[in-house]
Amino acid sequence: MKHHYVPQCYLRQFANKKGRAFQVSVFDREEQRSFKNNVKDVACQNYFNRIHLDGMDPNALESAMSEFESGLAEALVRINEARNLENEDDKAYLLTLIGLAALRNPNMRENIKGIVDGLGRMHVAARLQSQATYDASIAEAKAEGALPDDYDVTYEEMREAFDEGDFKIELDNNALISLEFQMLDHSIPLLHKRGWHLLRAPEGSGGFITSDRPFYLMWEDPAMRDGPLAPGLAMMGTDIYFPISPTLAVVGAFNVGNTVEDACEQTVAVCNSTMPDGADRQVYSPDHKFKYARTRAEEPRTGNQLISDKRFLRKP
Repeated sequence: MKHHYVPQCYLRQFANKKGRAFQVSVFDREEQRSFKNNVKDVACQNYFNRIHLDGMDPNALESAMSEFESGLAEALVRINEARNLENEDDKAYLLTLIGLAALRNPNMRENIKGIVDGLGRMHVAARLQSQATYDASIAEAKAEGALPDDYDVTYEEMREAFDEGDFKIELDNNALISLEFQMLDHSIPLLHKRGWHLLRAPEGSGGFITSDRPFYLMWEDPAMRDGPLAPGLAMMGTDIYFPISPTLAVVGAFNVGNTVEDACEQTVAVCNSTMPDGADRQVYSPDHKFKYARTRAEEPRTGNQLISDKRFLRKP
């Protein structure tokens, strides 16, 4: 069963309706081609929200996400009609969407697995310092129910497996989803502390585009963007860029107010460059008419050029 990590109601903002279907133009860096596709079939993964808990429906989280997305869909419609963020409830829906986009996607899950694997190996190494340390840790884990009573891997067997790298540390979907929502609980207040600058694309322009990872965090100072220090969600001097629809996008920053700007085509083009740069694999747009540019000094390129752009085809 396909579960969307980018909500369909959001993707529909960038789609054209064809009968009962909503189609987007997809620019795929792995396949190195562009094509039309139904939003039902993009930015999704089989059983992404599936949980396994005794007595609970495995699709309970997917159902809960669907309820949230029903409210989100209405909020996005109102935001696009009003062309402002004055409705606090609608803004709260938008900020929750931004938080979800930042934390709940396949690439982030792989990053979390990598971090847990590294920490887990350090933890195992500490427990293997001696036979006594290992035996004590096993006894403690059994007492806490973390290991079954019949666990019988010896110190020598574990030591040999560790030295040869012949083991894996894995997180199941339950653990990953739990971590994601714990991080979301910490992230939402940080998003509300930022001021949000609403950008409105000029009428008749190609507009803003989006991707399978529409959350883009960057240093406010362009000179720091190619440096060794990665920006963090709680760090001062950072900007969050997020496209809402082809006509609207937001930039969030600390120590600024909530403002609105009628952006020029040059500004829209520079904003659009973040989506190919930050996408895991795919960029989405209603058509090929959009423009993008890394800097204001660069001649804008059109959507027709994206799929042959070596900067896009290079995996970030």
